[in-house]
Amino acid sequence: MLAAVISDLHLGTRTRADLAARPEIRRRLMAALQEVDEVVLLGDSIELRDRPLPEALAAATPFFRELGEALSGGRVTVVPGNHDYQLAAAWLERRRPGARLGLDQRSRPAASDPLGRLASQMGDTELELAYPGLWLRPDLYATHGHYLDCHNRVATFECLASAFVKRLVRPGRDGFRTPDDYEAVLAPLYRMIYRSAQSRRARRAVHSAKRLVRAWERRMGYRGPLRRPGLEAMAQVIDCLGIEADYVVFGHLHGPRPLTTRHDWRAAGGTQLVNTGSWVYEPAYLGPSFEQSSYWPGTCTFISSEGPPRLEHLLQGLTFTELAA
Repeated sequence: MLAAVISDLHLGTRTRADLAARPEIRRRLMAALQEVDEVVLLGDSIELRDRPLPEALAAATPFFRELGEALSGGRVTVVPGNHDYQLAAAWLERRRPGARLGLDQRSRPAASDPLGRLASQMGDTELELAYPGLWLRPDLYATHGHYLDCHNRVATFECLASAFVKRLVRPGRDGFRTPDDYEAVLAPLYRMIYRSAQSRRARRAVHSAKRLVRAWERRMGYRGPLRRPGLEAMAQVIDCLGIEADYVVFGHLHGPRPLTTRHDWRAAGGTQLVNTGSWVYEPAYLGPSFEQSSYWPGTCTFISSEGPPRLEHLLQGLTFTELAA
């Protein structure tokens, strides 16, 4: 097995919805990773918007320590998303002025970087940063998917906020054509949200505002079992960035798809689209059982040396009550 892709762990979330923070859930996941050479954490691995950075890293440490033990001698590649953008921020700031951001740029975290602190807990397992995505095979690309918010028509907070920033920044005449075009719009928004989490007073205000926003999103139908999957936005990102691949794996949307071979997600050019789901307990997204919910958490996408990605539901056997525990 070449790699396993996991997205949206949100370790350290204030609401304790992060299922992988629970030892019994981690055991299920680590057991499934025994035969892989590489684990890709495809964004929003750590929740950096709910609490100060040191607290968030402390909450994530048990997971990274156990992952290092499970992969002993293997490699973990971290692809930051919107909720853990700060994991890439230090490296992005160290780039030489004017350097353009490609589709797959990798680096080893410095000891003083947030990821460097976690790497020190992982024994002989190598930890690497990749941003904004990575090629796992010549025909398979993976990225978190926060660039989707620049195209998604669903009126969630971040989609609306990115649209507002876009008016101020005004990307080039051709719109979004490079990762730097997306970064120009999204990076200021992410920095502002991250900084608010470092101040107690600002954090309280943000948490209150977040509850109001979530309630509004649920009322408008943007949060629930029938939420639109963002297929059109995925296709737009692939087209804008010129990603030529047979398969593209996203996270961000929390809904693992395609669920079966009968639900074949494809962009206009034929690229097979995959979303690797989340590991977050979100009752508003769920039906009463796995069979009645397209947002059931606990999905891992396995990548072999050839063939399509394979989604495996590692928490399928749990009941709604067991998830809520």
